[in-house]
Amino acid sequence: MLEEAHTLQRLAESAMTSLKAVPTSVWERPSPSTARRITTKVFPWLKPASVRNVIKADSTAKTPNPSQSPQDIANAVEALSTRLDHQSKVLATATHALLATREHLASLEQATPPASAERLSQAQARARQADNTTRLASQQLRELIQGTDVLHLNALSDGQDQLEQKAGFSRDWLNELRTRMQAVDVRFADRHAAIAIEIELKVAETRELIALDHDMTVAERAAALANSHLSGLRAQRRETPEGSADASRLDTEIEQALEERSQAMQTHQALARRLVRVDVDCARLNDEIGELYTRLAVVSGERSTLSALQHKLPASAQPTEPAEGEAEARIDRVALKNVRAQYLASQISEAHAFASSGTQDLQPALQRIADRLQGTPAPTPLPDFAVIEVVTSALAELTGNDAMRADRVLDLLNRHPLEHWADVAEDLSKSVRTRSAHNHSVQQDTLELCRTLANVPRGMEILHVLSRDGATPITADRATPLRAFWNADEAQRREPDDKVKAWLQSAKDVARHTLAADDKAFDDRAHAAFNAVRNGYLSNAPGTPYAQHDQRLKKATTEWVMRAVAANAPRTPQATAPAKGSLPRRLIPTLNKTPFARSTLDRAYSVGESMGLQSPRQQVDQVISRRMSQLEEALKNGRGAPELQNELSAAHALLDHLKALEKKGKHLSQVTFEKRDGKSMHSLMKARVHQQRLSQMWDKPDATGKRAVSGLQKNVHVELPPLYAELAKGKLSVYEALNRVDEHLRGILPPSLQPAQSAEELLEDDMSAAIKLLKARHLSEKSDIVTFFKPFILESRLRDRLRLGGGGTLGVGLPSLPYGLISPLVSPIFSAEKSRSDEAFAQLFMPILGMEMSFGKARTDAAEATVGVAVGAAVADGVAIQAALTGRVTAQETQTSSTLMRFFRTRHKDDEMRGNMLNALDSMVRWDIIDPQRGPRYSGPLEAILARNPQVSISQIDATTSTRNLAARVALRAPAVRFKDGASDASQTLTLEPSVYIEADRIKEKRKETGGYISVVGAKGDTAQQRAGVTANLNFAPIASSATPAKKGADYGVQGQGLGLQLGMSRDLGWALEKNEISPFLIGDKQDADLDRHYSTPQDMLSEITTNRDIWLLRCIETLEPDDSGNKNTSDNRLRAAVLLDAFEAEIKHLGKTSNYCQYNVNYSMKGRAGAEIDGYRGIQALAVRRGDLQAAQAAQRAIDDILLTQETWRPLVLIVRERARDSTVTGWRNLLRWQKLSNVDGQRTAAQFPPP
Repeated sequence: MLEEAHTLQRLAESAMTSLKAVPTSVWERPSPSTARRITTKVFPWLKPASVRNVIKADSTAKTPNPSQSPQDIANAVEALSTRLDHQSKVLATATHALLATREHLASLEQATPPASAERLSQAQARARQADNTTRLASQQLRELIQGTDVLHLNALSDGQDQLEQKAGFSRDWLNELRTRMQAVDVRFADRHAAIAIEIELKVAETRELIALDHDMTVAERAAALANSHLSGLRAQRRETPEGSADASRLDTEIEQALEERSQAMQTHQALARRLVRVDVDCARLNDEIGELYTRLAVVSGERSTLSALQHKLPASAQPTEPAEGEAEARIDRVALKNVRAQYLASQISEAHAFASSGTQDLQPALQRIADRLQGTPAPTPLPDFAVIEVVTSALAELTGNDAMRADRVLDLLNRHPLEHWADVAEDLSKSVRTRSAHNHSVQQDTLELCRTLANVPRGMEILHVLSRDGATPITADRATPLRAFWNADEAQRREPDDKVKAWLQSAKDVARHTLAADDKAFDDRAHAAFNAVRNGYLSNAPGTPYAQHDQRLKKATTEWVMRAVAANAPRTPQATAPAKGSLPRRLIPTLNKTPFARSTLDRAYSVGESMGLQSPRQQVDQVISRRMSQLEEALKNGRGAPELQNELSAAHALLDHLKALEKKGKHLSQVTFEKRDGKSMHSLMKARVHQQRLSQMWDKPDATGKRAVSGLQKNVHVELPPLYAELAKGKLSVYEALNRVDEHLRGILPPSLQPAQSAEELLEDDMSAAIKLLKARHLSEKSDIVTFFKPFILESRLRDRLRLGGGGTLGVGLPSLPYGLISPLVSPIFSAEKSRSDEAFAQLFMPILGMEMSFGKARTDAAEATVGVAVGAAVADGVAIQAALTGRVTAQETQTSSTLMRFFRTRHKDDEMRGNMLNALDSMVRWDIIDPQRGPRYSGPLEAILARNPQVSISQIDATTSTRNLAARVALRAPAVRFKDGASDASQTLTLEPSVYIEADRIKEKRKETGGYISVVGAKGDTAQQRAGVTANLNFAPIASSATPAKKGADYGVQGQGLGLQLGMSRDLGWALEKNEISPFLIGDKQDADLDRHYSTPQDMLSEITTNRDIWLLRCIETLEPDDSGNKNTSDNRLRAAVLLDAFEAEIKHLGKTSNYCQYNVNYSMKGRAGAEIDGYRGIQALAVRRGDLQAAQAAQRAIDDILLTQETWRPLVLIVRERARDSTVTGWRNLLRWQKLSNVDGQRTAAQFPPP
């Protein structure tokens, strides 16, 4: 109960703190420190671009005031309505004037006698001017209708909805907190009363003990009085003569006194027996009473705290019910509904795309579409104006502004379901029968409209609205194959290559039969073609993106593996060993690169395991550990076979040797037995045998009963049994050795003593590949790629990442030039370098979007310059002390190109997603081995992936990362010792160089993906990070380059090029990071996006939670299980969400104290409404680009930017804390020329997450 009370106290305090806090905008950093605010104010370069500027550089888009009331929104809507009426009147007036001028011009042209040339010219000029005026008025009205004003006001209205939801949630939550606190208070009151009663009982018991002591005193006195009285009577009796009446009387009194004394003594003895434990009982009762009073104080304190918190909570409020007859809808909602209908009616009446030819024939069809769009539920979430604009624009371009022809197309579409037109298209492409020109024209127009809209975002949804079933939404199972069919159909019409046409035809056939849901079976290649078209690849010809992906995946599974194998091939050529590349190619580090080098794999194991990621090495280590435990148990049972003690001792020695290796930090999965292992086992076995002999002698006394073991013992020759000697020579892995020993023991031990059957034997086939890979410690065949990544894939969690890279760097540098010293104290420092790095990489990542694997290359161009000064003087011959101040400027740009495989993440289906990724990787690696289910063998890895993984998304990543680095360093060279005079000959220097450094980085990232059913498009990020730390270097130069004066008192020295060796270490003392990024992505043709802010401390995330607690609690409730009625926002879920958030806050506070390299990520996601609005503008933009209207395309892009820059576009999604690890190794030469090989491993794991996965 106390724990519950403490939890309620924390929840209540958090709720009250959040009530007082001002909500943080999605654009703002919640709580930058004062020092950081001042620093970034003075040096703006030290902070990243704001979130708004990341979305759009130099953003000037309007953002509505989120504090506007419903009445303000309604007033703004009314102003828009008035503006629309005015613009409509202007257009009507211009249209009327245009008709009048045209009639006047026609009358002059037909007049008899003919009008003068001057009058005719003036009439033509007036007609042109009226036509321009009408076009301008129509364009202004069109821009008004397509503008974002109504959408912004609708976003404000949604903001009001959210405020109401938050207010309702806060009201319910505070009331529940109050109720729960009152319930706990009642329980505390009951506990208080129970403790008080218990105290009273203990006090009464104590009083009884005190009363007993009083009774004992009374009894003692009574006994004393009885004795005294008896003594007096006896004294009188002795003085009284025998036989007298007094004697008889005294005898009677004496008898009575004896009885009284006996009774008093009995009472005293009874009380004495009871008083034996009085002291102990009193002490016990005192302790118990003290404990009870302590508990009473705790209960009273908790009650007081809860009571104080209850008084601090806002008064309980109930939602106000609307008065009878009052409209339930808010005024702003009603106004928005009316103005949308007004806009739609104006748009239909004008049909601006057909303004030059009239719209009367088209209006009934457009009205039918509008009626469907107004239905409940709406057939598409796209804005109504966008649907009408896309339909009219596409029809206007298709029909040449012929409204009657467009009306026939819409009428024909309305007669049939959408699937009908795929069949018609196929029939027309195959049929040679003649048709009437009229019917053929309408059908061709209809098919062309289908092809056009298939290339428009959500075009299938729009086409579905035009079809017979357009009153209900279309499902994804229908929209996806329809879109694939029409994309393939259009590509097929333009494709000159017959093979590609046939490939596209197979994709169309699969799409049609998928829509028909028939049982016709297609071969794997046809399914691969369909999935390729689904991913946006419309040709598999050489040189196309499809072929480039296929080639890159082949390279990853063949060339990269062969290079890794060749690098570890024995020097003696073997028939099966792959041929190494040519010498020039092997000498150039930027060529012949692979991410699967032996050293890279070892580092990947270490990095992954340090981040809590499962690796093959860890997996096999665990299996070996279990096998060792089983063998140890079996050896204990073998004590019953004394004739086999030599074999058992050898097995014990093997286990002891393996345990010793484990203690040294070695991974047994990578240990291969060698001769030294045999020697170690032999020594351990001899020690064990000797110990056993001593034990036996001690256990068996001689004839006299003595146990003498101190005498000299004859040395017994001990040899390893043949099996163990072979283990040492056979270069077996530990797992193989344990298997051999297990088999050997089964063959020699009696059945009753044989070890139990190992459960791992059932897994031998699954583990053998991992054991083989770890034994070789490098890739031996391409299937090892699956073996390596499999544990990482199956155990991956959200945001886990593992990246392997290998490559090299070439460059040229300008070291310190040979110049004389300006003075004996000061020496200038200058160097410059230009380099290029190339890296091949493979990456496994599971972001919020889904699990992905990428294979590709990265090229980095870098330039660096260092300027500084060294100050110091010689303090003795050949010894100097110098201080150096240097500044370094670095600029580099990285271009990344890779192929990405992705599977979409669906909640509660992570295991299915992991299985899909493993199957895709297996398909990529073993494409030439796997047998297809139907048809010929796969032509390449991409075809195998697409055929066997229908949900896969394949895309091309092109990313650019631009990094700018400024660094300053202060170093002390103490001392700098020169061993030889540099004025006449080369000298050698030895320098101890401690230093302090600060660095500042700005990193700008851009990423786009082409192709893929799921793809990130236009992702941008800006990062600012700073580091400060210390280093300690020990420098030795066989040929010195420093400017240390040659002799004490010298006024010059010679500076030459040096060959330096350095041993150093560094440690960061402080680190700060801030990153803002946006990641727009498409799922199919639907827009979505994530907005991320990253920080290096938990304070900003804690402030985000404090100021926006209600919306994060509501977000968590979305992920919890509903009740029986389907409602998630229940009292139990509200409490559970609050407890989860409280635990998350405690966890990130702990991480802030214990981990210095966590990144705290606040992630917001785009609302579905905003995504549909953007898709509407994307459709308008696509058609504008198609017809060459750049002005309209730019206007649509501005509208998209406005939506992205609206706060109501975004909703909270997840709070994530990530830890990162990196192991980077550079080996080679960096002096004048730069020749280095690179090996990089990056790991990342999720340390905490809310809502939990």
